[in-house]
Amino acid sequence: MRRLRLFSRSGRTAKGRRRPASRRTRWIRRLAAAAVLASTVTAGAILSWHAGWPAIVLDSVQRAAETTLAKAGLRVDQIYLKGRRQASVKEVSGALAVARGMPLLSVDLEAARQRLERLSWVRAASVRRAFPDALRVVIAEWRPVALWQRRKQLVLIDDEGTVIPHNDLEGFSDLLVVVGADAPAHAAELMTMLAAAPEFEKRVDAAVRVGGRRWNIRMDNGVYVWLPETGASDAWSNLVRLEREHGLLEQDLVAIDLRFAGRLIVRTREQVSPQKRKRADGKGGRT
Repeated sequence: MRRLRLFSRSGRTAKGRRRPASRRTRWIRRLAAAAVLASTVTAGAILSWHAGWPAIVLDSVQRAAETTLAKAGLRVDQIYLKGRRQASVKEVSGALAVARGMPLLSVDLEAARQRLERLSWVRAASVRRAFPDALRVVIAEWRPVALWQRRKQLVLIDDEGTVIPHNDLEGFSDLLVVVGADAPAHAAELMTMLAAAPEFEKRVDAAVRVGGRRWNIRMDNGVYVWLPETGASDAWSNLVRLEREHGLLEQDLVAIDLRFAGRLIVRTREQVSPQKRKRADGKGGRT
């Protein structure tokens, strides 16, 4: 929100005009006046409560006090927003429902926080006042790291394996697709392993979780890499080294089997029958 500058004048110049007071002096005066007003309103509210005044009267007194304090300088002049990446500024502004010039004390911080957290990209939010004239809004958005294929549909998941409640997948086609009931829970660990070799990571097309124990990696040329249940990172590092030295993935292969420590088994298209070739994607539960 664009900052609105407030001006006041105090002190006379040699020509009879009042010399502008410093910004600090103006705020001290306004805050002092606001403190006096707040004390008066609080005392009045207490007396009204003891006198048994109805709630509508107390609300009216409170609104009048907030308006008076706003005139003294306690009004929303700026909003500082931190953490926004995916959610649009329009969505955030609409959820806040705060207009410039609104009395700062009349902003319902909890209600604003709840509205923000109903936005599809917002995981958590906080809203607080920054006296005398601002709100500070911090949002933590979901961080999509992969697409999870479940029931023949794709959904976004974050780095903690949580499904992101966002249906528009446009713009996320470059994310890795993971398959398997427990794939989201292990996706972050897989992504860390793949990121160790960025140029190789780009060639990974999908990852299938097999039996809740290990991964089968499908490369962009259709070759499958069968990783072991334990020591997957070491096996992957060895494969990266072999690819750099010998161009292993450029061979006419169907699968590279790394499930056995210290061994690398390659399966060529000539060695694999059409039926077995269909199972090379790791969907056979006993691979």
